[in-house]
Amino acid sequence: MTLYFKQLIRIAAFTVVSLANPIQSYAEMSDDLQFHGFVSQAYLLSDGNNFYGDSQRGSTDYMEAAVNSTWRVTPNLNFAGQLLTRDAGTSDNGDLKIDFLFADLKSVETDTSGLGFRLGRVRNAYGFYNDTRDVLFTRPSILMPQAIYFEGNGLRELLFASDGVQLYSYWDASNHTTTFNLTLGRNKSLSSDIIRNFIGPLAQTIHKGGVKDPIYAQLLHSRNGGDSKFALSMLNIHLDLESAFPNTPDFSVDASGYVLSAQKNLANWSFTGEYSLINIDFQTGQGSQAQTIEMAYLQAQYRLQAGVTLVGRYEMSVLDRGNRSETDSHNLMFGARWSPGLNWIIEADVYGMRGTSGVPLNDNASAMFINERTEIFAVMIGYRF
Repeated sequence: MTLYFKQLIRIAAFTVVSLANPIQSYAEMSDDLQFHGFVSQAYLLSDGNNFYGDSQRGSTDYMEAAVNSTWRVTPNLNFAGQLLTRDAGTSDNGDLKIDFLFADLKSVETDTSGLGFRLGRVRNAYGFYNDTRDVLFTRPSILMPQAIYFEGNGLRELLFASDGVQLYSYWDASNHTTTFNLTLGRNKSLSSDIIRNFIGPLAQTIHKGGVKDPIYAQLLHSRNGGDSKFALSMLNIHLDLESAFPNTPDFSVDASGYVLSAQKNLANWSFTGEYSLINIDFQTGQGSQAQTIEMAYLQAQYRLQAGVTLVGRYEMSVLDRGNRSETDSHNLMFGARWSPGLNWIIEADVYGMRGTSGVPLNDNASAMFINERTEIFAVMIGYRF
């Protein structure tokens, strides 16, 4: 059975689930136990490089579908989880996986504040969009901003969720809200997809890899019901990669950095900007090498009319601040989305990429070289229930 037909089967299965009356009826009958989900399918056509499949010939290798559930056991104890299948060229292979699954215990709650813990596979608060990047309806475009969210590098699995414990708290006032999230992850092995996306062709020299003690933290402040939002996010991750050959040394990677985020929402306009610095330290038996990644984007969204939104974005990425002129990339994006109803969304985007940051290396493994210019036309249809 070809990959294309397997993909069609997955989409059909999730569509049947989403249209199943018993599940929807049960979710409507009970406020304590609810089921929801989504399915989305894209078509990408590119020039210069492939992006999520053989997009230079036209690719449908970008699909996402999930079923999630929440269960309110008591006023202070909740459970939440999501099963996801995602196909994104060589970045994700479409396997069914547990995207998140956690218990949420609210320890303290007053009229103006609260404190709680989540235990399990929890979503990482990082930037404005990381913990909601899985749903087309809640991200700003078909492809996430490469700057900040490493969309084309296929690191979603590493950034989106961690196995561990998460502390969260909030403080409300008359015209503003402040929230704090701290995730302390446990050690876990890296999937072959993550290793391949991270180091490209060298992945065949790696026997196994793991992430050690990942930490994510975010402080977010929202004013006047969300018309202004500001956030500071931080991460600290250690990766160990064990060589598959006796004479080849193991190596490790330490990554730490922050994201500054700001957003202003007006009647018809929304303006968003995020800036990040991440320090990377590569350590091998022969020594270490450090570099600093600098990334930023500015984005404007205009609500043309009910259900129709236009979006434009400029992105900048520098993979090594010490060698800015040879490692910088600049992306432009323009798009439009239409929601004919609450459950449906149709989006069309155009991307112009100058530089190689964000180009999926494994989607272009057979190419003689990576082109410095990439243009992408993308269309995606999404349904949620």
